[in-house]
Amino acid sequence: MAIPASVLNTNIASLIAQRNLAGAQTQLSVSVERLSSGLRINRAKDDASGMAVASVIGSQIKTMGTAHRVVNDAISMMQTAEGALMEGAGMLQRMKELVTQGSNDSMSKDQYFFLVQEMLQLMQELGNVAGRTTFNGNNLLGTFRANSEDGIVKSIEGTPLPGAGQSGPWEFMTGPGQGDFMTIEQPAMWASFEEMVEMTGNERGYVGGTLAVGALNALYTRIAFLADTSDEGGAVLTGMGYDVFSKPESELTGPQFADRPDAPNQVVLDRAGNQTTADKLSLNELIDLSINQINAHRSYFGAFYSRLEANVRNLSSQTENLTAALSRIQDTDYGAETANLTRVQILQQAATAMLAQANAMPNVVLGLLRQQ
Repeated sequence: MAIPASVLNTNIASLIAQRNLAGAQTQLSVSVERLSSGLRINRAKDDASGMAVASVIGSQIKTMGTAHRVVNDAISMMQTAEGALMEGAGMLQRMKELVTQGSNDSMSKDQYFFLVQEMLQLMQELGNVAGRTTFNGNNLLGTFRANSEDGIVKSIEGTPLPGAGQSGPWEFMTGPGQGDFMTIEQPAMWASFEEMVEMTGNERGYVGGTLAVGALNALYTRIAFLADTSDEGGAVLTGMGYDVFSKPESELTGPQFADRPDAPNQVVLDRAGNQTTADKLSLNELIDLSINQINAHRSYFGAFYSRLEANVRNLSSQTENLTAALSRIQDTDYGAETANLTRVQILQQAATAMLAQANAMPNVVLGLLRQQ
């Protein structure tokens, strides 16, 4: 660019110095903003495409953080349900001990009666455990309802069933994607065989399978009958312990069973998965099937627990990698930026000095005027 010499109205050198000084000051402001905020991208003009990518990744990270909390809540639900079932299995094991103890003829009638009464209380508490096992208002195992006629328990039923209100199934978002969700059914601990078939269309029970659908119902009905001291009840007589506790109902004999009202047979599945009825099974067999049923529920929750833990690990890994990617895009590299700040500060000082020199250049004209 040609610069006219010895002029007063236009100082091109000063304009150039002013422009460079303004540029240095702008760069200095950018460096100070980046160093003070810790971000390389503070507004779209800093890096338009980088800002767009960082926005998407940041949204993913926040969504994953929320999903992480949701999955942990689901894990807590599974732990609550599985803990209650573990206690239920312990009560059933105690009942098995009592049955073993009662399967001999050395006990008195009162001793048999006390033994059956403890079994009945344990069975009722098992129902209470199911009813009170909730998480944030959601019932996890269903509730217990005993059906009686003339004071004699005929059967028990489960309510509410899966799909009814807050009792499941439950769905959890497990990630940021539209398809990242998990459905957990409520295992209806107390539902009858017919109800289970109607719910699932699968005679093996709810998803995951159960070996003894209805065994708990049949067990409760049987024990409630044996604990009944009325004329129509089945309170154990002396010398009947082995028959009552170790033989199927169809083989029981004795005056206390002669006038027994016909209780509805509860359909269950035996160990081979075949349909059978409660009156063909001994108390020991019913308890074994009930324990298997409880274990099936525990394994159902346990399987989801393992899956949810794997999901948590995956979310943590993805969050870690995405956070690293976001940092590379938008965070300030302090080593490079401090070096740039030093360079820009020197340029600013140099531009200021050159502006002073440029502003002094018109003084040459005064020297020419003095010689006139």
